[in-house]
Amino acid sequence: MTEIPEAAAAMRTTGQILGSQVDVGTLASTVERILALAESRRPAYVCFATAYMLVKSTRDESIFRAYRQSDLVSADGTPLAWCLRLLGHPGAECVSGPRTVPAVLRQAAARGIPVGFYGGRPETCARIQQVLASELPSLRISYLYSPPFRPLSDEEQQAVLNEIRASGTQILFIGLGSPKQDLWMHTYSPSLDCVCLGVGAAFEFLSGEKVLPPFWVQQLGLTWLIRLMQEPRRLIRRNLYSPVFVAMFAGQALFGARFSHRFTNNLLSESSTDDVAV
Repeated sequence: MTEIPEAAAAMRTTGQILGSQVDVGTLASTVERILALAESRRPAYVCFATAYMLVKSTRDESIFRAYRQSDLVSADGTPLAWCLRLLGHPGAECVSGPRTVPAVLRQAAARGIPVGFYGGRPETCARIQQVLASELPSLRISYLYSPPFRPLSDEEQQAVLNEIRASGTQILFIGLGSPKQDLWMHTYSPSLDCVCLGVGAAFEFLSGEKVLPPFWVQQLGLTWLIRLMQEPRRLIRRNLYSPVFVAMFAGQALFGARFSHRFTNNLLSESSTDDVAV
């Protein structure tokens, strides 16, 4: 974990879910922590963890390590907020990437903090630039890049890092999908002097290509159902993990965290470990 200002560090309270420390917070407190990290101009990164990704992290050490060494792991899903409340944190809220990004952008515009975007399709990035120019004209977009759908060479990746540093970006939104974006941040954030946010599908919500369900639907924990109806082929497999997560957390509550790790290793031993975008 990177060194952060004392005031920002004091904000952090976490609860352990399936072995990972998930931050307890509200949208307002999460945004303030991100801004504190941005203004520190130190390497930092923020993960938005779903129930699916927490299950994956129990059997993929690289994902688990990325979460463990992050500066904040947000509860991206109402079920995770419910789990934190059951663990004794009554004020825990679901703070998802799509909810956080607009709030961070408004504050960045007000405070003069330059932001960048890495990921998404070229047309999505172009649309984001148009939307923000209209809605937040004072916002400074210092970096915008849609990488190709192939691994970058070492030379290309180094050029990207150099461009990000030279741009003066203080908040960098990463839209590569999970776990790819989390692993990217874990690997490359130490080479940057900004805070990176792995926000996945928030790019498409921000561009207007997708629409978030009403807030009351999110509070009921039904966002997954709306998104599944919108993209059934892409998301069906991920949502099949929901009962696995429930069983694992119940095992953690009854028998401790080690039970949930043994449970998932046995139950999912034949499963694929392919990356799934969020």
